[in-house]
Amino acid sequence: MVSHSYTWKRPVKKEKGVLCGAERSQQWLLPWWWSRYSEHNHYPVTFFDFGMTDEMKQWCAERGEVITVPIDTSFITARSSIDGKLAKQWEHDYGWRVWHSRLTWFKKPFALLESSYEQGIWIDLDCEILGSLDALFEEFDPTLELALVRDYDCDHLPKLDPNICYNGGVVVFKHGSSIIESWAENAVTKNHLFGGDDPLLSHVICEHQHEVQELPEIYNWRMARGLNLSAVILHWVGTGGKKYIRLHGGLKPSLDSFFH
Repeated sequence: MVSHSYTWKRPVKKEKGVLCGAERSQQWLLPWWWSRYSEHNHYPVTFFDFGMTDEMKQWCAERGEVITVPIDTSFITARSSIDGKLAKQWEHDYGWRVWHSRLTWFKKPFALLESSYEQGIWIDLDCEILGSLDALFEEFDPTLELALVRDYDCDHLPKLDPNICYNGGVVVFKHGSSIIESWAENAVTKNHLFGGDDPLLSHVICEHQHEVQELPEIYNWRMARGLNLSAVILHWVGTGGKKYIRLHGGLKPSLDSFFH
């Protein structure tokens, strides 16, 4: 077993900032993500290098800071060592690329531990930012460590129910969060039980009975829910979502043509 550290790596240097990350197969999303983000926001951005090309790292360095996450992915359990029934379920839920994606997904909590922002917002690259993030920072409960959106199919469940699932595409967090430390540790010790980082984080929140702030869906709106013109962040999940971004540039081009 490779040794890993599950503690915060850097002191606070700035009050607020935004984080994202990419590896080679997903880095094509970065210019699109940045164009949407920068139209409405000017917070500093930290780009995490999970295996980008040198050219893309340079592109990121011209727009924010770049941090390489030096994590040996040998801790991520291979398909051959996963329970067969679980493996088939993950392939059904996430698609055939799940085994490649897992190599990046479980690095996310380690990236957050590198943050130097007092308050940070992690935003996945397949999220289309259509407005200001000011409210996410301003309405973040300072007594809590984490804020995120609950998956819509478990809206009926009480808080801290073991069947609640949260979506980690947009995560507001406080520097020093013990939840993120536990998330990183569990990424190493329990990734064989969870297909991705989202269900693992949901498990950590429930297991430790951490109270988190539940954000309105407009800050992580899944298009499977239909069109919501009030959404601040649209999350184009899965291969279908990425295909739509490639073909149509997300929703903004359609909105621009409609309103102009």
